[in-house]
Amino acid sequence: MEKYKDWYVLDEMPEGWVIDKTAGSPYPSSVFITNGKSPLNGQKRAILKVDSNYTEKAYNSIPKPTVKENLTVQDDYVSPAKDVNELARKKFQEQLLQEIRFDLMVCKLEGWDKSEYIKQLQTLLNSFKF
Repeated sequence: MEKYKDWYVLDEMPEGWVIDKTAGSPYPSSVFITNGKSPLNGQKRAILKVDSNYTEKAYNSIPKPTVKENLTVQDDYVSPAKDVNELARKKFQEQLLQEIRFDLMVCKLEGWDKSEYIKQLQTLLNSFKF
């Protein structure tokens, strides 16, 4: 029995074996075949020699995805990107509020005027152009 690297090269497919369309064969004019089991449950793999017409038929028989026309978005549909963006804004808002609270606590501990800090925040926010 011929071997290529770690795989046996067969002329005929054993009973119960199937063509593995998920991997291309490194051997010319051939396809991978498996015993149909999962790789975790004792899958065996071999190379099956075939003529070039057979390989084209085998790989062209894989169904092509179809594109649906006239897709419409429902009015009540909320995209996942919008949810993620909203969550990011909420987290940023929470972090900003925690930093302002911390600054106000520092003002209290150091004896600084909190109203002066708030006025500086208002001036900073008003300077942004939206």
